[in-house]
Amino acid sequence: MEDRYRTHTAEASGEHGAREHQQVEELLKFFAATKNYCVGIVDMVGSTGITMRMEPERASRYYGIFLNGLADVLSRHGAVVVKNVGDSLLYYFPGTESGDHESFRQVLRCCFAMVDAGPALNSQMKAAGLPEVQYRTSCEYGAVMVARMSTSSVNDIFGMPVNLCAKMNPLARPGGVVIGDGLYRHVGDFEEYKFEEIKDAPLFAENGYRVYSVARR
Repeated sequence: MEDRYRTHTAEASGEHGAREHQQVEELLKFFAATKNYCVGIVDMVGSTGITMRMEPERASRYYGIFLNGLADVLSRHGAVVVKNVGDSLLYYFPGTESGDHESFRQVLRCCFAMVDAGPALNSQMKAAGLPEVQYRTSCEYGAVMVARMSTSSVNDIFGMPVNLCAKMNPLARPGGVVIGDGLYRHVGDFEEYKFEEIKDAPLFAENGYRVYSVARR
């Protein structure tokens, strides 16, 4: 009887382990595709301190105006919004996979369209009795892993460009735009923009990586 119990338990344990292994395999297979994309993050400035003093309903309205407003701008400029991460949006530009110059020009146009959306967003904030919002934008180009998640209709993205965008974003001034080395190689000769290397970024300088602030001429 005891031997049969051990056998049954072992079989059950094996089946459970097989199911877990199958689930892991099903998750991992979503990470098979790698693409070269321009990715970006637009992040609110100081929102944690601001929303800590708000009722949940007002905080939801505050985040909603910002996230929905800029998601609309991104969509109109050919970007795909992947997700919001707290008070920021992660997105990518599928058109940049071709490496076409015009697709990279569209990236910068989108960045400054988001900058230009600030007054309209803050008019909505004021009408709702909410504080003004400020935000920073960062973009980089390179190889990203694309994941098709069963819980979403939008692909998720992972990889060094995503990580670099998150790290460099605080280097932008409020209302500013910064880009990394990978994107600069494709846009650095655009005459309608001026680029200035950010020197006081030791994390990047130590690794021979350059970050640039971008402004319109």
